Amino acid sequence: MSDTTNPEEVIIIPQGKVRCYITGELRNDKPEERVRQNVLRSLVEEYGYLKDDIQPEFSIKMGSSRKAVDVAIFEEGSDHIQENIYLICETKHEKVSPSDKKEGVAQLESYVAACLNTEFALWVGSERLPYSVKSIDSHRSLVEIPDIPKAGENDIPRPTRADLVPAVNLKKVFKRIHNYIYANQGFQKPEAFEELLKIIFVKVFDEQFSPNLKFYTQHPDEDIEAVYQRITDLFGSVQARYQYIFKPNEEIALNKNVLNYVVSELQRFSFIETETDIKGEAYEELVGPNLRGDRGEFFTPRNLCNMTVEMVFNLFNKEDLSTPGRIKILDPACGTGGFLISCLQALKSIYYERGVRSERLKQIVKEVAENNIYGVDFNPFLVNVAQMNMVMHGDGSTNVVHANSLNVPDNWNNEASEVLNLNTYDIIVTNPPFGTKSLITEPSILEEFEIARNSNGLPPEQLFIERCLQLLKPGGILGIVLPDSILTNPGLIELRNWISANSQIIASIDLPSEMFQPSTGTQTSVLILKKITGANNNSGNIFMAIPKMVGHDKRGNPIYVTTPEGEIEVDETGLEIIDDHLPIIPEVFDDWLKAKGIK
Repeated sequence: MSDTTNPEEVIIIPQGKVRCYITGELRNDKPEERVRQNVLRSLVEEYGYLKDDIQPEFSIKMGSSRKAVDVAIFEEGSDHIQENIYLICETKHEKVSPSDKKEGVAQLESYVAACLNTEFALWVGSERLPYSVKSIDSHRSLVEIPDIPKAGENDIPRPTRADLVPAVNLKKVFKRIHNYIYANQGFQKPEAFEELLKIIFVKVFDEQFSPNLKFYTQHPDEDIEAVYQRITDLFGSVQARYQYIFKPNEEIALNKNVLNYVVSELQRFSFIETETDIKGEAYEELVGPNLRGDRGEFFTPRNLCNMTVEMVFNLFNKEDLSTPGRIKILDPACGTGGFLISCLQALKSIYYERGVRSERLKQIVKEVAENNIYGVDFNPFLVNVAQMNMVMHGDGSTNVVHANSLNVPDNWNNEASEVLNLNTYDIIVTNPPFGTKSLITEPSILEEFEIARNSNGLPPEQLFIERCLQLLKPGGILGIVLPDSILTNPGLIELRNWISANSQIIASIDLPSEMFQPSTGTQTSVLILKKITGANNNSGNIFMAIPKMVGHDKRGNPIYVTTPEGEIEVDETGLEIIDDHLPIIPEVFDDWLKAKGIK
């Protein structure tokens, strides 16, 4: 086993172990240890503390006994002795409450009492609670504060844009806040979700438009009423800016204390600068429990969205893709906006390769998003979620509309009619709802589709194939996720013949059964099709791939790259390497296109 960060060596860890972010030592893989490792990474990457000044499981003397604090941060460059501890952090299982008699905040307070020079403390479990240490009547007490200071600072100033940092694990933060609202506000989880989405929107709006940041709390040094008023005023501005998302009479329904906690958790982050995958994963953590799946509504995993978009983009010129208004992209069953976000990210990568950075990058991506990328969904809840998702990732949110893409075009409202124009789009990437037993039986809808002319009802995913081709320009490209039954069921040979007659099959990716688990075990494939209007030109040049690993098992748990001995490989930062074959496929597909002279 190697325990080095030499990039030429493979770093591996045994099953059941995690590698400490600070020391590189192996620790037992337990829920509380995962929390500690997340906190350690945050202390370094978000707060700027040096690894050399941090020590996990540091032993301190308490009377006649010794105890180990979970994390000790020492004065910069000082010896690791009890007298030099600047900040103590206690990390617990995510289900442990601060009031727990054995592992709650009282335990942290006893450690602070024994470390006479400690100035700050942090408790992380079901909640994240930062404290300053004050001497009150000769007793060292914990006083709750909005946040711990960054390295080199001794207080928590009002934040500026320069103070904001990208999040390294926003998923854990969102989950903790969502549970806090649920537990402390008395809301059911869907209501807690809606309130958190409002606050996320306020936070993003503040980053984008406020001359001086207003999304912060300095409680207890400022009146909590002032915090509440500042955030609700911001939400009023959000409503005015995004009237197509929020109703005029909507309000933030959180009480002042809960709102203050949420703001204190989020105020240090820049949502705009946080990596797309981190934001996407965190957003899924919020939205997932609110998708029932009874209409085939499941997340399209981010790695599948990315793979499909990259494959489709490989068929186009980068200059065309990145020019506002030139290449129009649609997802007619966009759900939470996963494919749209992948398109945005792929466009950002094109500009990044050209050396475009910072504010200029944001401006260009926004312009392209608003002119090139469109989404439609039948579920109004998901439309709002997708709109918010687009705002958080660069905008284009006004192009996401509520409609039934399969409906008769004459029945679309004005908003939908502006988006759903037949023979308009260069690219469609989509994962239409499947896995539902409901059939589309409305005669007026079925009459719109050749494949349904002799049918009393068809499942929506079959109709979506034809509707997508109707929406594409001749020569346009469709990347679509479909159940394997469409490709293999003997009873669907006429549908397959129709697909072959109306499109050129460019690629077929056979996905493993774990792809959509645990939501559904339906076996799926991705087809890349080119709309044709003349003679059939399916020449047999079809790119095919069968990835075996998609990064998670059938329960949704991550799967890591392992050695033949079963030890887990980690990267140079100590993070386990996810075993996922999907990122490789667009590269191989690009090579195939060049070899066939298609590109």
